[in-house]
Amino acid sequence: MPRHSGAKKTKFTLWLPDELIAELTKLQRYMGKESLAEVIRDATVVYRDLLKAREEGVELYFEDAAKRRKGPIWILPGPPPGQRRRK
Repeated sequence: MPRHSGAKKTKFTLWLPDELIAELTKLQRYMGKESLAEVIRDATVVYRDLLKAREEGVELYFEDAAKRRKGPIWILPGPPPGQRRRK
């Protein structure tokens, strides 16, 4: 059973590879976050919002001016850009 702290919060254990922890720690320092948990919380909020936008029909694109490239952004899970989900 998960431990609860505060209103509507659940604590759980997440096992990650050492290489990923090292990368997240670099991000933590770069972004000035107090903890790895804060980095992971922020990342999950961004991911949730991207998935929600996709469900609402928003299409996201990138543009690399230096390399003169542009194209759709593939947000996983789901089909690649240009393919519709089958319901």
